[in-house]
Amino acid sequence: PGARSRFPNSRGWRLVSKDTRERRFNQMDGRDRNTPPRVLVVEDDQGVTRMLRFSLRSAGFDITESTTGQEALTILDRKRPEAVVLDLGLPDGKGGEVLNRLLRGEQQGNSLPVWVVISALDREEAARRYGPLGSHFLSKPFDPWDLVRTLEQLLISAS
Repeated sequence: PGARSRFPNSRGWRLVSKDTRERRFNQMDGRDRNTPPRVLVVEDDQGVTRMLRFSLRSAGFDITESTTGQEALTILDRKRPEAVVLDLGLPDGKGGEVLNRLLRGEQQGNSLPVWVVISALDREEAARRYGPLGSHFLSKPFDPWDLVRTLEQLLISAS
């Protein structure tokens, strides 16, 4: 039988075949089909980072991790990922600066990287501080599989 990944989510065990993941990612134009989409995870909490690493890799993404906003800005300058998962509450206080960089790119017509903000702030407080974030925002705690689905949808719509 085909290779399958088995991972838990809030709705019980779910099977995702390698073929299903490849079909989803093949819907994304303009990228090497043999390379999984690269996601930059910017998060200082090791527990959250482990959870994201597990769920994103299980879903077929390639992960680069950063614990500070400054490190994330450097990575964005050197190696452009297809997606960014950003915690706004970083220890160096530069989560907002990273978000502004992503928003500027979007305003200039760059469809990649797509991004999702994760934050302990509620949606209203995040909107008050950073402007409306819409479907790009998940409040902690969140279901990692909801984040995976959000990233997949954003990547497909950006292609």
